[in-house]
Amino acid sequence: MGSSQKYFVIVFVCFIFPHVGESANQTLRKVSATDDNGDASKTVPDFVHEHGFNFEEHKVVTEDGYVLSLWRINRGKGVPLILQHGVLDTAYTFLLAGPTRCPAFYFAKKGYDVWMPNSRGQTYSLEHKKGYKWYLPFSKFWDFTFYDMARYDFSTIIEYVKKTTDSQKVSYVGHSQGTTTYILKASLDPEYINNNINVFVALGPALYIKPQNSRAADLVANKVRLFDWMYSFNFNYFWVLPEWVLKLTEPFCRSFPELYHGIVPFIGGETKRLNFDIRRWPSLCTKMPGGTSTKNLVHWLQIIRAGGKFQMFDYGARKNAEVYGQETPKEYDLSGLKQVNVPTLVVSGSNDALITDESVRKTMTVLNNGKSDQVLELIKLDDYAHMDFIWGKDCIKKLYPHVDRFIKRALRD
Repeated sequence: MGSSQKYFVIVFVCFIFPHVGESANQTLRKVSATDDNGDASKTVPDFVHEHGFNFEEHKVVTEDGYVLSLWRINRGKGVPLILQHGVLDTAYTFLLAGPTRCPAFYFAKKGYDVWMPNSRGQTYSLEHKKGYKWYLPFSKFWDFTFYDMARYDFSTIIEYVKKTTDSQKVSYVGHSQGTTTYILKASLDPEYINNNINVFVALGPALYIKPQNSRAADLVANKVRLFDWMYSFNFNYFWVLPEWVLKLTEPFCRSFPELYHGIVPFIGGETKRLNFDIRRWPSLCTKMPGGTSTKNLVHWLQIIRAGGKFQMFDYGARKNAEVYGQETPKEYDLSGLKQVNVPTLVVSGSNDALITDESVRKTMTVLNNGKSDQVLELIKLDDYAHMDFIWGKDCIKKLYPHVDRFIKRALRD
């Protein structure tokens, strides 16, 4: 077990474990292979093929040398649709809800050519062209945050999908940090976005992060500054586990599905009723989380401690002066968003502990370009927490049809 995993165990035992079993009106029991059709044991290609879809894995290389794994699911040629996951997550998050509920299958059935990139520095994207080894403690591999994903990864993915599908533009759906990279890229290069993206859907947009009910965010941002300590002592990655290690968790997770209640709501928010099918818990364990760099997590925590100010990475006064020309980190300049004219749908949840109503209002303000012909809409889902947008049992009725109609209307107009 790596150093970062050891410290997570300490946090789990002291702070998360006491909440295990705090379920939302759901009887807990063991999850057998019959309950989930043995999906937790299946490889991603096998799971996808079993349900009648094509699966392909593609590898792309960013300008700064990271090798990203892109998963493609379809039933033939269609409109290319990118589903981009959030922090600590993997592309499997769009398959987790199961064959009848997951967004990847839903949109593939609707005729889309679904592409799901795995972000740099998580389980499925751990290669670098310069040979940087992710598992070495002082490796240069881990010197990145979401800013680098926006600067390098975003356009690499878009260009590859366009070329492979022979398309001029693509549709983009992001969840959490997956929205951040779009918004940052749009502010840096609005012309690129206008020329290459035909519609943007933001699920739980992560920009002005000022959590109000996330016990996990409050814990690591203000009470136990675990990740700051890890970063200062060069423990450069967190919760990054090779695929073979994730597979070993299946028996344990089948026996203790109640662990879900001590981890996910602890981070993303409590709901009145559980919108996650607990039978999918073993599959979550064997394919996720993906992990990320400690620097990336510290960057998000700095934003939280700054009261939600969307700022650049804080290196400390001396290095800030070298990098930014001032002792404090600069705020990101999002004025370029005023030049973006891409139809945009923002989706928020009333019980999202990470993305508050205030955060959503501020995000809607910066996305508003002030033009009379702009298409900018907001949907707020009652009793939805941060992960419910992609794992929710009722998304297939309450959310995805809206997203499908919005995209098709934008493409038609």
